[in-house]
Amino acid sequence: MSVRNVTAAGTSFLLRTCGEGDGTPVLLLHGVPETSSCWQVVGPALADGRRVLAPDLPGLGGSTYSGPWDVPSLVAQLAALLEAELPGQRVDVVGHDWGGVLALGLTALRPELVRRLCVANAPFREIPLPRAAHVPFFALPFVPELLFRLGGRRVVDLMLDLAWKSPTPLDPEVRAEYEAAYTDRTKVSAMLGYYRAAARPAALAALGRGRTPPLPAVRAEKLMVLWGALDPVLPISSGEAVVRELGSTCTMVIVPGAGHFVIEEAPETVVEVLRDFLAEDDPTPAASLPKKRTFRNKPS
Repeated sequence: MSVRNVTAAGTSFLLRTCGEGDGTPVLLLHGVPETSSCWQVVGPALADGRRVLAPDLPGLGGSTYSGPWDVPSLVAQLAALLEAELPGQRVDVVGHDWGGVLALGLTALRPELVRRLCVANAPFREIPLPRAAHVPFFALPFVPELLFRLGGRRVVDLMLDLAWKSPTPLDPEVRAEYEAAYTDRTKVSAMLGYYRAAARPAALAALGRGRTPPLPAVRAEKLMVLWGALDPVLPISSGEAVVRELGSTCTMVIVPGAGHFVIEEAPETVVEVLRDFLAEDDPTPAASLPKKRTFRNKPS
């Protein structure tokens, strides 16, 4: 994927792109503690006949942004990027972790920009406590900064290793990029801003009940939840909760053997699932698709 900087709404985005053609473009949104490098295998594999865009999220990685950090504000930044790069076009959106939260937000708040939506290992409305205890912890004042200052790369490695379940390790160069991206004080502050915005007074009661702040209803031509089966932070039941929230037209695909970082732990599987989901000539109505299935390799 080629890399360049794009300025939209005052934010300088680091943007990875590939592909060309008349197919519906795809927007890929990464999670924490990752950058858009997490799409380096999946992105090019989806680029047959369409453009693929994978930005570093606002304030993270190579993208600048100094807040505010609430979901509507972050969605406004992403919408500005789309309008700058793809004026007048709708996109298919795939988001993982925090990228999944923003993908849901983009679809809910700017539905005219989104055709299809896939959410991978990301919460929607429900946060499984105490499994996801890092969410309220990262919202605390001062303490998380101290942890990153003292622990540095070890904190990033711990975040990755605890939730990575594939026997295939993360590429060392990509790991080094993530370590550098999330030990920079400015980037750590930005990342914590995401969590703290969710813990503002209007949202505290919701977080105390293990709930995220509400968004409008999410509607898209097709909806899918993609889930690493072994995620220790967001178990399959969390994915099932997302499906319930999104409604009867949403389908779920479970990826055996993968943990939280399903995009990088099982890229070949993710590519196969997404190719089917994003197919332009897919004649199958969403309502007739199986509600939930565990991925099985197709016979050769």
